Amino acid sequence: MFDVTTPLRAGLTAVALAASMACSNSATSPSNLNSTSSGQATFSVAVRPSPITATRCNQQCLDQSGSATSFAFSADMTFDVQESASVGVTVDSITLSATTEGRTFSPLVLSSDDIKQLAGANHIGGQSMLSVPLSLLYSTPTGNANLEVSVSVRGTDDRSNQVTAAGQVSVR
Repeated sequence: MFDVTTPLRAGLTAVALAASMACSNSATSPSNLNSTSSGQATFSVAVRPSPITATRCNQQCLDQSGSATSFAFSADMTFDVQESASVGVTVDSITLSATTEGRTFSPLVLSSDDIKQLAGANHIGGQSMLSVPLSLLYSTPTGNANLEVSVSVRGTDDRSNQVTAAGQVSVR
């Protein structure tokens, strides 16, 4: 359940979604990131759709483990990562943090193994894009679907540079 004591949950879906990455934390819009650094990977990162439309679960959504925890909403999103400097990168983690109605909830951290499971790989080659499927399952204290989701991506490029990106997207 998505509340102040329980983290967000990720569910596997058939929808092709994406995980993302960039070299620095420079945002060009609420849902896009671009970065450029000499000698490092250069990425454009876009969250789509923006804003994301939540789906109210018919009865309740269960997470992929089928646990007794159920959720009121599901939100499918795609983080598209496009590398443009011909330097590959390994995505080490993707962290999603959400707020609603003044409350900040426990983050969902996808490890490199999670990313491999969702996308089939966690490495993006130079001049390539990586797509990672993700369905966010959550409930809010008031039953309102609205969330502001912050995305933070960490990686290591093929030249051993640590690269990060951060952005935001709304769920309605």
